[in-house]
Amino acid sequence: MSNSRRGNYQNSYRGHARGGRNPNHRQQHQQPIIANQSAFGPQDGGFDTSGWGNYTNYYPVSQQIFNNQPRGNDARPRSNYQNNQSRQQTSNNTVLACDEYLSEEQVLKDIADKKTIRGVLRINAKQYTDAFISDPDSGSDFFIDNVRERNRALNLDEVAAQIKPKRQWKIIPEFTNLVEQCIRDLRNEKTSSAEKEGEKLTDTNVPKSSPSKRDNKRETLNTLNAQNINLSDEMIDKIPDQYFQRTVKVVFLFRRRHSMKAAGLIRKMPDNNPNFALFSPMDSRIPRLMIPIENCPENFKDRPSDYEKSLFVARIVDIPADKKFAKGELMENLGDADTVEAQSKAILMENDIRDEEFSEEVIKCLPLEKDTWTIPDEEFSKRLDLRKQCIFTIDPATARDLDDALSCEQLANGHYKVGVHIADVSYFVREQTPLDTEAAQRTTSVYLVERVIPMLPRLLCDRLCSLNPDEDRLTYSVIWTMNEQGDILDEQFTRSIIRSCVKLSYDHAQDIIEHPDKQFQSNDLPSITNNFTVNDITRTVLQLYKISKALRSKRAGALTLNQPKLQYQMKADTKIPLSFSIYQQKDSNRLVEEYMLLANMQVARKLCLTDRIFEKVILRRHPPPNASTIQNTLKLIKSSGIDIEGSSSGEISKAIQKIKDDSTQKLLIHLLAKSMQLAIYCCASCVPNNDYSHYALNVEYYTHFTSPIRRYPDILVHRLLGATLDYNENLYQTPRTLEQIAQLCNEKKLNAKTCSERSAELYLAVLIKEYGTISDEAVIVGVKDESLDVYLFRIGVPVRVGINNLPLDHPRTSFQKLSPNQSAELTIYWKNNDPPQIVKQVLKSFDIVNVDIMSEFDINMKKLKLTAQLRHPNAEKLATLAKLCSSTMLDNPISIQQRQDFDPYSEY
Repeated sequence: MSNSRRGNYQNSYRGHARGGRNPNHRQQHQQPIIANQSAFGPQDGGFDTSGWGNYTNYYPVSQQIFNNQPRGNDARPRSNYQNNQSRQQTSNNTVLACDEYLSEEQVLKDIADKKTIRGVLRINAKQYTDAFISDPDSGSDFFIDNVRERNRALNLDEVAAQIKPKRQWKIIPEFTNLVEQCIRDLRNEKTSSAEKEGEKLTDTNVPKSSPSKRDNKRETLNTLNAQNINLSDEMIDKIPDQYFQRTVKVVFLFRRRHSMKAAGLIRKMPDNNPNFALFSPMDSRIPRLMIPIENCPENFKDRPSDYEKSLFVARIVDIPADKKFAKGELMENLGDADTVEAQSKAILMENDIRDEEFSEEVIKCLPLEKDTWTIPDEEFSKRLDLRKQCIFTIDPATARDLDDALSCEQLANGHYKVGVHIADVSYFVREQTPLDTEAAQRTTSVYLVERVIPMLPRLLCDRLCSLNPDEDRLTYSVIWTMNEQGDILDEQFTRSIIRSCVKLSYDHAQDIIEHPDKQFQSNDLPSITNNFTVNDITRTVLQLYKISKALRSKRAGALTLNQPKLQYQMKADTKIPLSFSIYQQKDSNRLVEEYMLLANMQVARKLCLTDRIFEKVILRRHPPPNASTIQNTLKLIKSSGIDIEGSSSGEISKAIQKIKDDSTQKLLIHLLAKSMQLAIYCCASCVPNNDYSHYALNVEYYTHFTSPIRRYPDILVHRLLGATLDYNENLYQTPRTLEQIAQLCNEKKLNAKTCSERSAELYLAVLIKEYGTISDEAVIVGVKDESLDVYLFRIGVPVRVGINNLPLDHPRTSFQKLSPNQSAELTIYWKNNDPPQIVKQVLKSFDIVNVDIMSEFDINMKKLKLTAQLRHPNAEKLATLAKLCSSTMLDNPISIQQRQDFDPYSEY
């Protein structure tokens, strides 16, 4: 492929991020470990309360389009629709204050009376005015329809929300026609009681064609009832609940879980207020901030244009109930917004990931010898010496933190002794030390495309704890006696010392699996030590593989929802992506996966069956999906002709395996994965109803034991296992404190996952920007009145496709749903000029369409983002996306691969 576009890319992404902390920034206090428990939408969101109550007036207007207009609401260009609406509403100069929070006592009483719900607020990244809260009773989500009713709560905050009466619930847009029909039927019942029962509807009673785009926003009965029929509560109750989304408003903030940080730009205030600057976050879900001018760079007041390209990080100081903007302060200048470095830093800062060197106090906790450290003599008397066993690691070729190793020895009776050996990180990370505190605050390593932000200092990750070949290492071992069918005949948990004899990559192991009869030579594998031979290694790999297949067959009832993951090949000097590939999980990956899963399950069982430590056991549980959510997903899938009987993990797994079409199977996995709840860490004695089970794995007990270098819960589990084996005392924390630590781990894990995903999206956007518009097939996931949600199934990327800019024969579009069991569909009419004709296209879920995928740099918000456009149904079907998977590599490229978690269920 030609690289002619590379020059343009370099012009757009030139220079290095000129960072540096603002000297006026007040350092934020470190959040303690234990908290006190008393997309692609609009880019310039904020608490501009002039639009509250009518969220169509709240959309910030892009300066790229209206370049001569100030950003304040007073001078925004307005559509005719907005002008008409404003006549019926308060002036834009009026600030509508948020309601005061209710007392906690009142809120708890209302929750007990089912008048109020408690949950985590989720704000739609593509439509920041929309927010949701999961139903604690497993019903459909509750909806919050504007910023004012979020009442200063931010994304992921834990809130209490008061349930509104049914007449204020929002009508699901695709059911609008059906609700209108119900209203007409109610009118006929009320005014025509003397007429014959079963009278046919007149033409005026037939459901209207699709409402206009503006009318098709979520409405209530009050706004939809154009004929002003007096609808009593009794009449409203006759309209099916399934046509509505229940609405709530936030009345109390239990816990501020948001990081209170944002990346964005600073500008002059819309009203030219000389005392403040306006900070506009890149994330539209975060309010705009007023920054004191003294907190801004020294010359910003006189030369604000010097900072048009600078990306800053700000902290939210306060969100007043009666002000247009929140209050904030600048923390750091990340440098030019049009650099990948600045964008990557912004991703980390917004997700509260600490990207800094470990303090001297933490480093002092490490062995002073560092390069010369050896295992103390007394440890050999306390541990099982396995250094003479054939033990080795299987990891990605680029991995440095090798925290697990495997062994397999065939016994004289035909059985096998199989071992999983995990680095004993708890030996170095002692309780109540600065190192332990730091690990407990970070809780996880963070894997970006171009680098890793470790949970522990590199000395531990890469050397002292890493199970490098030909080095004595401290480990915890789980050793089983098994038969060929994978039945466990005996089990041993112990502290040990191992010496790995070789570092295999997945490719090495895969080669052995695929060629069991091949006579491998020494140069086919990495250097082998401890007097073991190539035959020893190949024999052991094949034995492990044979048993792993039996173990996998025993887990037939488990649900695996692995979605495509991207990995990038990059230029060594600039780290600009050259191409990408889809991470392929092969038999060698599944081999390791089976033993890691088994070790996690068996350690969990061991801990839970030990009464004296049970109340402090840290588990990884996966709640079943919300009943309403999974049923809606299964109903959507059924509308495409695929019927999944039941909602258990086993039934869903069997149904997926029966699907042979690749695109359909990937779409099903995508939809079902979205329907799942996240797996969570918890303290066993704090789990309600003693439900410790893991839905996806279909097991009663599960925990994380196998990755202590990169996950803090695994360190806690190692300490618990040590307590069961009388190696150490039980955890010193109370169950309540451990539950709070577990909750922090959940939050940090979600943040790390978000960072990894956004990093992959950023590099994909950079790559596509470099090569220009590409095309590929996509499957429609959801149909809306003005857009489609599609899934690029080859690469596992969802994207929203708008229709407003298409060459359509307006206003000939039709969006409707005429029965509860019918999927929503959108009909559009393409306008062709050569030859002149109108082409009709009906779009519904599960249809495959061709789209053009582009990467645009948002000039207004200095943010690179993916966009997509629907191709004409008669246009040539292109799949140029595949070309980026096979780009010609330049000199000295490096392949950077995001670390894949062995546990495919860790994302839940």
